[in-house]
Amino acid sequence: MSKSNKLAKLRTLHANQQNWRCFYCRYLMWQGDQTLFAARHSLLAGSLNRFQCTAEHMQPRMNGGEDRPENIVAACKFCNQTRHQMREVLSPAAFRQHVRKRTRTGKWHPREFRRLSQ
Repeated sequence: MSKSNKLAKLRTLHANQQNWRCFYCRYLMWQGDQTLFAARHSLLAGSLNRFQCTAEHMQPRMNGGEDRPENIVAACKFCNQTRHQMREVLSPAAFRQHVRKRTRTGKWHPREFRRLSQ
């Protein structure tokens, strides 16, 4: 099995275990055809890129993290990218706390996506 196939299977496995909710923000995620997701949730398809399901490495690959089940969770593209673009990458627990606080105050995802958090 190729490395990308293994990672895709881990991503889908964790997304299913998480009920297709991001590990950090708990918003719904999509995989495959975003137009179906958009129709199901009455949203514009072109604006949903941030909610694409990604495989998030709890210990980043650049720090020796591997593509192993215990090191992977499913996270929306926005949370995944934001965590790894920080000057100092927070631990998964610290980043999750940061995201949840900002989500509660409406300062993480745009307001029009609020229904994806319920």
